[in-house]
Amino acid sequence: MSVKAVKAKRKKGRTAVKRKRTKAQEAADFEAYLIRIINDPDAPQIAKELAALRLERDKSGEPYLTIEQIQAELGRD
Repeated sequence: MSVKAVKAKRKKGRTAVKRKRTKAQEAADFEAYLIRIINDPDAPQIAKELAALRLERDKSGEPYLTIEQIQAELGRD
């Protein structure tokens, strides 16, 4: 009786390590995008303010704000 070697079937999707690396890369890309908005001289002022606020809140780890809280924080009631 001969025994054939069986190839291991590859799982579909990403492994946990690749997923984690992808999330870290996405976070870094998003941070770079926000910094690009802040430094863009042609960007609207509200976009710059929101990007700065989002960048600051992401670094502090505070929970998300509602639209009303964002408007109050930016002084646009």
